Amino acid sequence: MYIKERLFAVVLILGFAGLTYYNWRQLWQENEYSLKLAAFGPVGVVGGFFLLIFPTMIGKPNTTQEKVIVILVFVVGIIAGLLNWFLMDPGYFGM
Repeated sequence: MYIKERLFAVVLILGFAGLTYYNWRQLWQENEYSLKLAAFGPVGVVGGFFLLIFPTMIGKPNTTQEKVIVILVFVVGIIAGLLNWFLMDPGYFGM
């Protein structure tokens, strides 16, 4: 059941995880990285896992409860992205 939605979630996870890996590899080899990819790559991974677990939540949220859940998932993804960015460049944050 929900094969297409789960397949989309797996593609989303693998795609954004691959982009995050590419960004880390670029940092290790060239001492450069994409700021946007560092911050938003993990958002796609978190969103993909959310869709993998809850495939019925794909599409535009209709109820207030669905909107709150989507916002919470986005916030968790942004926190993961900021953590990734911090791990890539702690000097940017004054550490």
